[in-house]
Amino acid sequence: MTDELPKSTPQSSRLAQAEIKVIQLAIPGLALNHVRLQHRSGSHTGTPQLSALSQDPLVQTYLRRLAARGAAPNGVAAYRYQLRFVLRAAERLTGRLIRMGDLFRDVSVLGRALVDDKGGVEGECLSKWTLAQRRSAVRSFASLMHPELVSLLGEDPHMVLHRALRGMAERVGGGYRLTGGVPRRRGGRAPTADEIAAVLATAGQVPGFVGARNRALFGILAATGTRVNALRHLDGADCVVLPSGRVRLFLHEKAKVERREVELSRAHADALREYAEEFNWHASRQGWQVRVRLGEPGAIWRNSERGRWSYDDVRRTLQASCAAAGVPPFAPHALRRAFATEAASALPRHVVALAGGWRGLERLDDHYVRPHPPTIWAKLRSGEAVAGQEMDAHVVGEAVATL
Repeated sequence: MTDELPKSTPQSSRLAQAEIKVIQLAIPGLALNHVRLQHRSGSHTGTPQLSALSQDPLVQTYLRRLAARGAAPNGVAAYRYQLRFVLRAAERLTGRLIRMGDLFRDVSVLGRALVDDKGGVEGECLSKWTLAQRRSAVRSFASLMHPELVSLLGEDPHMVLHRALRGMAERVGGGYRLTGGVPRRRGGRAPTADEIAAVLATAGQVPGFVGARNRALFGILAATGTRVNALRHLDGADCVVLPSGRVRLFLHEKAKVERREVELSRAHADALREYAEEFNWHASRQGWQVRVRLGEPGAIWRNSERGRWSYDDVRRTLQASCAAAGVPPFAPHALRRAFATEAASALPRHVVALAGGWRGLERLDDHYVRPHPPTIWAKLRSGEAVAGQEMDAHVVGEAVATL
């Protein structure tokens, strides 16, 4: 007669499986080493850096406040990532585990951790952009945790951060430029309007819904300066058809909770509707259940009946169109750079920044506006660059080479 087994819970089942494994390994005459059983909820839970970050009450309070202030989930994750690497750099420099409160107590270690540009791989050097985001994360931490840090330090945490940067960074105006890191790559070439027109015409020559989709998506990217993933993840419920026939899109913006509103011209709205009709006709012929409908939930940009059109396929389509059109290949993001370049030549830069969703002029100028050499030559010849001075070929050549 056997005893009735008790009903098992998921936790007791896991423990029972672990005990069975131990019993099976306990072979007579063989010494059994004690093995620590780790919880499998995450692949990095056993690392000291992550455990220290998760156990730091100041960091956890900061992340909750950051999310409560409306920061996008990606932004919260980015700042969590940067704080983790600040603490990791401080640990590497001191040889001991450090929390954020301890870091603000030691100005020297704080400054060295902010400019430390060693990556996680041997010999890897981080970029200046990464270090700048690290500094922004620490400044945000000092702002949101100001009451706690004042109580802990006895002074304004921004003054502590100021002293840390003053000892390790280069003074530039009212701020500091971090000395470490690999220089930023400034985005690359922006295609001209003629090159974009040739590529769009080639991409739209594909028969069926594929050509209509290519014309609509790449045309909207070029006309609005939208990020490719923001447009690629567009849902039908975020498309509003206006009484005038134009279409208004509400797109997810990088590091923002509030969506960016983009109103399409009549030509691009018609191209979007044409693509939806072509896809739905093709789907009905193939027996697919999915449909593309503006104003109703569901993915807009599709390559098949399964899910959204992937970024890799978008990139491959654009590169194939560039090759077929005889244009030097460029990535989808280059269309955003071209939008900024062309718009900045005709409109005030702050207007371009608002239209493209840039928060300020610095990122617009540093990464997106890429003047074409003919434009530079025209401005130099007209005397706009150096008023009242005669321009020779040597000076013009140097100006073009530096832009």
